[in-house]
Amino acid sequence: MSTISNSYMDQNVFVPMGLHQKKKRPFLSSREVYEKKKNRCNEALKSPGNGLLVPQFVPLAVEALQARATLLCGVQKLLNIYPVKACRFCLAVHVGPVGHHVANCIGPHNGTRHGRHDWVNGEIEDILPRMEVFHLYDRLEKPIVHEERFKFPRIPAIVELCIQAGVNVAGYPTKRRQRPVKLINNKLIEYDDLDEDDSGHACKLRISGTDEFEERNLLMDNSFEDIEASSYDKEILAALAEKTMQAWFLLRSRVEKLMSRYMVYVCGYCPQVHVGPKGTKTSDCRAYKHYLRSGHHGWQEASIDDLIPLKYVWHLQDYNGPPLSNELKVFYGAAPAIVELCAQAGAPIPEEYKAMMRLDVVVPTLSEFHMVV
Repeated sequence: MSTISNSYMDQNVFVPMGLHQKKKRPFLSSREVYEKKKNRCNEALKSPGNGLLVPQFVPLAVEALQARATLLCGVQKLLNIYPVKACRFCLAVHVGPVGHHVANCIGPHNGTRHGRHDWVNGEIEDILPRMEVFHLYDRLEKPIVHEERFKFPRIPAIVELCIQAGVNVAGYPTKRRQRPVKLINNKLIEYDDLDEDDSGHACKLRISGTDEFEERNLLMDNSFEDIEASSYDKEILAALAEKTMQAWFLLRSRVEKLMSRYMVYVCGYCPQVHVGPKGTKTSDCRAYKHYLRSGHHGWQEASIDDLIPLKYVWHLQDYNGPPLSNELKVFYGAAPAIVELCAQAGAPIPEEYKAMMRLDVVVPTLSEFHMVV
């Protein structure tokens, strides 16, 4: 009996359903969470639970920051040529010269607009959402309480994860230990504080702050300096888009590996994330029925999509064609916003998103659609 491969049949893959605002986020693996809590004392004796770095993860953190700088610079240059539209009332985004006419707006007063979006010019945060977390000087210190939340600066979550993984960034000092800590009667014993120098005085805490990564280099990259923002050469734009998409995939892969050892939490009710071994104790959650929890977050293990969110947009088969209509939305494909932006610039479409973008589906015209019985 002959068989047909699944890659040939998968032509209409739907966009994953998002989290409902009135439901709690499901746990990734409840059994693994239980085992982690059961063996909590044993985990504290291993890196990075004992305060030391994981040596083989330091190059991954450096590659993640370099990929992030390349991604931000590439997206910023592509947005100067390929505009992005954002809805004024909801989080919808559209990559194209004009906004689509699909009536799926869920923002306030959407009934008066019959579900139509109110499009404005988008920015880079609409393509790559900015997730900010508290910067911890010592990742093993006590959790941040609500009254002290303004004493800690907020930085991008990926930068904080790379700093805890071993990258020294100027402007964001962090404590690096030379000896592992010990957990005795649920108390951390610091051996670095007990070290003494030749004069007999206790050594000061070792603080990192080298110029390996300056703060201004976190938002720019020198690899695209030879490309002008107003250049319309298709070959140059295709090379720029391809390198930008490769940086995005490299960033996700490196961050996912870092999250396998360095704990990242996400609230089960809101998109707030936290990088560190313990979640914060702040009362700033404003999700569904937050008053029953006194505004506290429901911290649980985060995934890569929580740290680097995916914003799905409609795929345009013809960039210069008419706007997408509401009647033909069943024929349109979708893709992450960064993939759609790079694909319109000429980058090759990844295999995992070809079925979701419905490249083999021919979109009929409105007259053909109304003639179908």
